[in-house]
Amino acid sequence: MTDGRFLLALACLLLLTRTAGRLARRAGQPPVIAELAAGLLLGPSLLGAVAPAAHRFLFGPDVLPALGALAELGLVLYAFGIGRHLAGPAAARAAAPAVTAVSAASVLLPMAAGAVLALALDGAHAGPRATPAASALFLGCALSVTALPVLARILDDEGLTATPAGRTSLAAAAVGDAVAWCVLTAALIASGSLGARHLALTATGLVAVAVLLRARPGPTRRGTDLALTVAGCALAAAASSATGLHQLLGALLFGFVYGRHRPAPAGEPALKALDTVAATILLPCFFLGFGQRLDLGAAPWDGPLTAVLLLVAVLTKTVGCAAAGALGGLPRREWLRVGALMNSRGLTEIVVISVGHEAGLIDRALLIALTVVALATTAMTAPALRLAERLAARPQSGTGTGSGTASTTGATPRR
Repeated sequence: MTDGRFLLALACLLLLTRTAGRLARRAGQPPVIAELAAGLLLGPSLLGAVAPAAHRFLFGPDVLPALGALAELGLVLYAFGIGRHLAGPAAARAAAPAVTAVSAASVLLPMAAGAVLALALDGAHAGPRATPAASALFLGCALSVTALPVLARILDDEGLTATPAGRTSLAAAAVGDAVAWCVLTAALIASGSLGARHLALTATGLVAVAVLLRARPGPTRRGTDLALTVAGCALAAAASSATGLHQLLGALLFGFVYGRHRPAPAGEPALKALDTVAATILLPCFFLGFGQRLDLGAAPWDGPLTAVLLLVAVLTKTVGCAAAGALGGLPRREWLRVGALMNSRGLTEIVVISVGHEAGLIDRALLIALTVVALATTAMTAPALRLAERLAARPQSGTGTGSGTASTTGATPRR
């Protein structure tokens, strides 16, 4: 491409998503919400409708493949980061009673509700490759996701990382998301997309990666070799794709094995730089591609389905996880916070539902409904935290003093 349209399109995309993300952060929202919305607006939903010539010029068929390649790399690196999070210290603390209770509630309640909804829909929004078992597993998986990277960022922004609620929600999200990815794999198997041969080949490759990483148990003094790390991640994703699994699963497994056998020092510059590049430069290309495939003006819209999914998603996560935290022994302020935090689904659910749609498990109407659920539940997190603080400050009946003061370890969120 010699006319520079790819570079112009990339510059417009990055400037818009960066601006949208900064505005979202000032409004107390995770930037991923505005960045995804920007990707949708640059597609046929808005730009293609009001300025079709500009849309064709910037994001025509000769430009999108190059942006799609960047999006593919961004998703692979994102999955690699999730894998490292799943293998991190938060997951290792999952034996605490509160973490065990919240993890179980965050997985079992949405999974059960999703399975019931899938049976109630009776194939009404199933894709061409869906089976009853695959639909039940997939919808349960989509409702049970908590976006671990988004959650970590919210906790840091709010000053809650070191609180009992922060530690519990991070560990529970790590356990829950690990289960969710396993359930997603099971849904793909149930649809016939995967077979025993594919899993055997992937398991063999994973064992080989583990052996290689154990042979070099830690980073060198100069830090992680970034080129070798990205190359290994890309090879794992390519091997996963070649055996019939989704490439994200290979990258996620590579990240998990990497995090288990080569634990990097906290805040290692190389890995932080890799995560920053993936989040700020490559993932906006995924948002753009997602928006190009989804024309909100022409796509089928099922309002009642969206409302039911949103209600079930919020109740099973917010109420279920808060109740589990209370049963696990957390103070009132902390279990209220846990309920608000665990409802954040963010980019992880967008990736999961994209995989499901590409695999033929859901139709476009259900894709749109679950996209709304992902955005709405993530947008609810910050207001729900503020509501939790107000509820915690109220006196409990019969106590005479507010139980919001019972947790002296909980930091007051900073705005």
